[in-house]
Amino acid sequence: MRPWQFRQKTIGFGISKNAYLTVLAARAQLPVVAQVMNPRGDQGALEGFLVPLARDSTKDDLTRPLARGLYAASSKDRKTVMRMMVMSKEEAGFDPAPFLRSELAQSFSPEVVQRVAATWTLIQLSFETHDPFVHSSLRLWLSLAARLAELTDGVVADGLTQTYKLPGEVFVSPQADPAVDARDHVRVHEKVRSEGLYLYSLGASKFNFSEIEMAAVSVESRLQGQSLLLSLAQSALLGKPYGVGDKIPTSVGELTLGPGGLDRAQWDGIPCLELLPPTGVSMGAALAAWAEGN
Repeated sequence: MRPWQFRQKTIGFGISKNAYLTVLAARAQLPVVAQVMNPRGDQGALEGFLVPLARDSTKDDLTRPLARGLYAASSKDRKTVMRMMVMSKEEAGFDPAPFLRSELAQSFSPEVVQRVAATWTLIQLSFETHDPFVHSSLRLWLSLAARLAELTDGVVADGLTQTYKLPGEVFVSPQADPAVDARDHVRVHEKVRSEGLYLYSLGASKFNFSEIEMAAVSVESRLQGQSLLLSLAQSALLGKPYGVGDKIPTSVGELTLGPGGLDRAQWDGIPCLELLPPTGVSMGAALAAWAEGN
């Protein structure tokens, strides 16, 4: 007799209520609601439903430009429902000047910086509900942000990863997997320290995963370190999450995930794990051995 086959009801993780994207719109005139999303996906719009939540709203509002206030955006199957808030930069308290003066701004293209400087309106996207298998909801989330940025000459700002993207950059191409690509949701940052580079992820917390840090990375092994952190994020998004004690085999020993986040100024309230090299082996040598085997 064959054993019962139970269908998996979820992928094993969800999207945090703290996850959000912000479109910085650089046009004074916002697009018509139906240009952004409509049930048939006409004229380049996304398929789905986008409706204002004001009590006095009517069907005619779908043929009018987006206006200050709250909207609900949902997939056609209604498994994904997002909250969309439209507000002026003054109401949001957004001042681009600190970003424009920051070192972070130097890592983005002149076009991104120019669009941020020209921001008129902020459009924030967060989740009310999402598909239990997550991936389709993530794709719709990014697609809606990209569509809004495309129609407003804007950029998509991800506050949790500290990234600013043009509409055509929202999805990495080619995708690492048809279902999801971690590079669309997680970014690896670095700092220079006396013992070498310090690498750390940002964005894993959107899915209630711990961020990961690694220290004493040589300049020569920077790309290998970035690849390993993104590889762990990719596996987690495909249903194989990581945790304390997990080991990554290499020809020179095992890299191990241990408790991290000792720098409270950086990680206060954010779970973090540290990736440690095998005893007596440098991080650079461990990363090189990992790369050789992958």
